[in-house]
Amino acid sequence: MVKFIVFFDNELVKSYELDDPVITIGRLPENTICISNMGISRRHSKIERDSNNAYVLSDLNSLNGTYVNNTKVKKIALSHGDKITIGKYTILFEDVLTRDTSKRSDTAVPATVPLNEELAMLEPPQREQTSVVPEEQKDASDASAVLIEINKHVIYKLDKPLTTLGVSENDDIFVSGFLVDEGHVVIEREGGALWIRCQKLLGQFKVNGKKTKNHQLQHKDRIEIGSSTFRYMENA
Repeated sequence: MVKFIVFFDNELVKSYELDDPVITIGRLPENTICISNMGISRRHSKIERDSNNAYVLSDLNSLNGTYVNNTKVKKIALSHGDKITIGKYTILFEDVLTRDTSKRSDTAVPATVPLNEELAMLEPPQREQTSVVPEEQKDASDASAVLIEINKHVIYKLDKPLTTLGVSENDDIFVSGFLVDEGHVVIEREGGALWIRCQKLLGQFKVNGKKTKNHQLQHKDRIEIGSSTFRYMENA
């Protein structure tokens, strides 16, 4: 089992935990790791597990090249902690089964929560508190909210005032499907809560199996948009 953590300008974008023998990276949605950016080739690079269970990265004749630890490569065996650079994106490679956190640390890379912990956000974690905030003063900005794309096990942090979902590379979260358009759905903060809304006149999506155009998100909501299914999780 290996983990790929995608960053843009040192900000976490997505996290993948995979056990596939072949992993592809590129702009097209059928790639295992899809990065919808014009600086990324349609099929930019691939990572294959060899007979020794090592993961070997190969550049697929991409336009802008593939870099590992700031060195341009055509083919290289990956080691735990390696940083893959594609366009303006950095992908941190972690060998989940054999990693030793005492071996490597990179303070320039933000800390992330393991995927299995984010999937298990059912109870609030214990944390130190320096002050007590009255309940009436709390709002959605105090919560760590994410969308988890169920089929791909991809995590999207909802830390922006407005997040768009649609078929365009300009959308924050790529969603394909019949009648899905650019900016098809938005998630925005309003009145101390997160709301999901359809931007298209005839568009709809489903929350917990029911069609709707406007919904205030609640912990563990199941959201279906086009061919994608998400789980909304929050950790107050």
